[in-house]
Amino acid sequence: TSKNLHTNSTLHLLYQTISFFSTPPPPLTPRPPPSSILHNISFTAYPSQLLAIVGPSGAGKSTLLDILSARTSPTSGHLLLNSTPLRPSLFRRISSHVPQHDLFLPLLTVSETFTFTASLLLPSSSSPSSISSTVSSLLSSLHLSHLSHSLLSSSLSGGERRRISIGLSLLSDPSILLLDEPTSGLDSSTAFSLLLTLRSLSLSRHRTIILSIHQPSSKLLSTIDSILLLSNGSLLHHGDLHSLSSLLLSSGFPLPSQLNPLEYAMELLSHLHSSSSSSPPDPPLTNIPSHNHNRHLCMSVTYTSSRPHEILTLYSRSWKLIYRTRQLLLTNTIEALGVGFLLGTIYINMGYTKQGIDKRLGLFAFTLTFLLSSTTETLPIFVGERPILLREASSGLYRLSSHLFATTMVFIPYLLCISLLYSASVYFLVGLCFTWEAFSCFVLIVWVVVLTANSFVLFVSSLAPDYIAGTSLVMVSLAGFFLFSGYFISMGSMPSYWLFAHYLSPYKYALDALLENEYGCAAARCFEREDGVSTCMVTGADVLARRGLKEGQRWVCIEVLFGFFFVYRLLYWLVLSRRASMCKK
Repeated sequence: TSKNLHTNSTLHLLYQTISFFSTPPPPLTPRPPPSSILHNISFTAYPSQLLAIVGPSGAGKSTLLDILSARTSPTSGHLLLNSTPLRPSLFRRISSHVPQHDLFLPLLTVSETFTFTASLLLPSSSSPSSISSTVSSLLSSLHLSHLSHSLLSSSLSGGERRRISIGLSLLSDPSILLLDEPTSGLDSSTAFSLLLTLRSLSLSRHRTIILSIHQPSSKLLSTIDSILLLSNGSLLHHGDLHSLSSLLLSSGFPLPSQLNPLEYAMELLSHLHSSSSSSPPDPPLTNIPSHNHNRHLCMSVTYTSSRPHEILTLYSRSWKLIYRTRQLLLTNTIEALGVGFLLGTIYINMGYTKQGIDKRLGLFAFTLTFLLSSTTETLPIFVGERPILLREASSGLYRLSSHLFATTMVFIPYLLCISLLYSASVYFLVGLCFTWEAFSCFVLIVWVVVLTANSFVLFVSSLAPDYIAGTSLVMVSLAGFFLFSGYFISMGSMPSYWLFAHYLSPYKYALDALLENEYGCAAARCFEREDGVSTCMVTGADVLARRGLKEGQRWVCIEVLFGFFFVYRLLYWLVLSRRASMCKK
């Protein structure tokens, strides 16, 4: 089992005759032949050793590392653990992959990031004290204890951020650690310190560590036990530096005194590639079942924590992030109070006249425009968190449904507070129907509108490639919702082929609910002329009838808005699930 594998310190990984072919998408002409990215790569990785995949750009290092981390399936080849075929799904449970780019939630401290991750990775029965002890021990071993209370948005060095990424991957206590260009962007001193840390981890924990690196210096090579030299997708050398020197000598290239073997070999790649291509590849193993040859290898994930534990942990993390987003909190509060008070002073004491009917319609239309457009402020937050969310979910840290439920639990009370602030600042100033039932229903309508808008922005954030495209999509969609709401043109005057857009507009149901809430309260109330003559021009029931509304219809509209809220969140979950299923951490 994977539990036994974690405790086994003699895991020998054998990769036999790995090949990978890329088939370009067919153009208008016939499909081009597949191109070879990797060809018959065979090597062994041992515990307590650092194995470096080395080669120039385009040599196939990243593709090979994707295959080793079970993110991509090879076209052919086998993976064996202690001479036994190993399923990729099991390999994913005993290994951990550190991507090249460090992705963190910037408003959490280093200690909080490790604690939340440990809470999700360790069994639900783990006590807070044991989690804290595990985190403290790991931070100490990575020389990060002095940064435990530092925010990840602060000026951490590149080496510190790399060690944090490595530490998060070590929380699951993997038997095999794979790192994509861990020294990329680091100065020589920081890179050397990082490799020393990795070497210490491999020796102290008896772990197998495989990393890709472009062209290490002599100083960095002193920390590496074995080298995998690639060129044009072929393996030129597998072994230590001494055996590489022997290879160079046997190929007729004696090593100059001023160069290290790898540096000299990198200058002679074309010659070494020609000599190695004349040698037959290692014979393939027989009677070993090959893996699924799908390009993207998606397997079922076993989650360590229970669903309720995941939801509570993610709920706590989300609340902390919302609380520390001071600009968003301050902006939403000022907007709700400021815009509400501004509208209240503009439409103050509208009265029950024919002009008051037009004022109410304008007030409700502007209210909806403000409520729906103000939620775009959360779009950059959602888009920024998306890569982290996809990496965490695809690596099996938690279920996407747990994330969705937790964030929904956070935004429901938060947006309720914003709705109360706005409603209280505008409702009584403008002189809307003065009953607690009508006011409570007004708050409910405002609340469900901002919930729907929040869900819509969340859905767009899962689709948009970046913040700019997402903002454009949101604004165009909101403009379309408003256009087909029935405010500018009634449903009866709308072309029949656009009626579907009218019924798909959340504006329509929100506007109808606000109107029915106001005029249903004053169904028998007369709206008089502006000149003070007490002539009943129209009643509240007449206003509703002209818009095709009936008393009690507001609850149907509210239910439809809640339906939009759930549908947009469901679409968000489906899109993210699809993206996470591509098995990219």
